[in-house]
Amino acid sequence: FIGSMIMPIVPVADKSGTLYYATITADAAAQTSRSAGTAPTATQISDSSTTYTCLERNKRGAITPDEVKQMGGIAKAEVVGAKYAKRQVMLALETSIAAEVLGLTAEATFDAAKLQEQAQNALDDIRLYEGATALVGSTKVLKMIVEDILGNSVHGPVFSRLITGGSPQIAAEGLNFNAWMNALAMYLGVDKVLAGDTNIWNAGTNAGKFAFAKVDASNDPLSHKWTPVFGKSFQFLPDGQQPWHIVSHADLTDVNNYFTATMWYDTVALNTGAVYVIDGVV
Repeated sequence: FIGSMIMPIVPVADKSGTLYYATITADAAAQTSRSAGTAPTATQISDSSTTYTCLERNKRGAITPDEVKQMGGIAKAEVVGAKYAKRQVMLALETSIAAEVLGLTAEATFDAAKLQEQAQNALDDIRLYEGATALVGSTKVLKMIVEDILGNSVHGPVFSRLITGGSPQIAAEGLNFNAWMNALAMYLGVDKVLAGDTNIWNAGTNAGKFAFAKVDASNDPLSHKWTPVFGKSFQFLPDGQQPWHIVSHADLTDVNNYFTATMWYDTVALNTGAVYVIDGVV
């Protein structure tokens, strides 16, 4: 799961409400002709506002009594059932965040021969937003990007040196996916590469897309109030402490055991200019 690194979690006590967030204030020329005794010309800076509504998402897993015995008892079965239900809801949250990121209009079409130029255009475009720079995409798309760069007669030899280095040991280490991603980060000049689940980040209209993004690295749930960040995921806390409501119960009519996980959330994109989408990876 990479979604919460792009749209960090904000715990809220109400299922809906109004939120205030910082936006980019356009650059203005510095004043060079102020007369003595007169105030400098001011550019007014203010927050914007929008609303959020945390909707319920839930999933239920079921385990029969004989399967409970196979798992070593109800205590172990409860862990299995709750983890399954919880993961499905987490996948739903990840899918929502992926749609917020890659659902934006693509700014360019991928070209391995011009990728460094495209990357610089993207980084220039998002430079005024707060956070670390990240390349975001599915593991499949990011792997395809690397393969296309390596297949380019001009850029391939340069990129391969970033992966293999100058010794047999480093060359062997360069065979793994993480080495590819580290090389890609260095090649494109980003702070990190976030590789997401292909079944989510390359599904449907997300297929063949990746993005350059500014990701909030402050670990402050209220950072959106004074720094222009891409977006946040608002999670309602039903008990005031944590976002999950997990219930297990035995049904003697159906002769089954049910495990239900529920979470309320809303993903809200605040500054879409902090993301630059590129499509066309095939």
